[in-house]
Amino acid sequence: MAAERDHDAEVERLEREVSLLLRRSRSVLRALAGRVHPDIDAGSYAVLLAISRAGPLRLVDLADEFGLDKSTMSRQVTTLQSVGLVRRRPDPQDGRAFLLELSEDGRRRLEEVMRSRHEVWRQRLAAWSTQEIADLADGLTRLAATIPDPGREPPVA
Repeated sequence: MAAERDHDAEVERLEREVSLLLRRSRSVLRALAGRVHPDIDAGSYAVLLAISRAGPLRLVDLADEFGLDKSTMSRQVTTLQSVGLVRRRPDPQDGRAFLLELSEDGRRRLEEVMRSRHEVWRQRLAAWSTQEIADLADGLTRLAATIPDPGREPPVA
């Protein structure tokens, strides 16, 4: 019984810490988005990162990745295209579809911000041992594996 109470208390502590981390992350994403381009928001920045990591992508695949409908994702992509960070080209495997990829300017701007972001993380974790960083990354990987992909399963209330 005491072990179960302790477990529940730690689950509640984890929920609070994850909530705090997510709130702070949203703030950081807004700031990073503005550094890439003043006309994009945190959502567009997340889309830009996804295209960078997995592109070129079709719009429907990008929408699935975020658990959004195509029209919502299309608005995000249109913003990124209008400021010159993303370009589209015909999908050679499907003449009706197109692929999204970073433009040269988008790649350059994103890489610059990502280098800066990495340096900030290095400074924040300078007092941590390599093992502590690895343990945290392993724990986050394990936690993320328990959370369904967006659009695949209803969210927990």
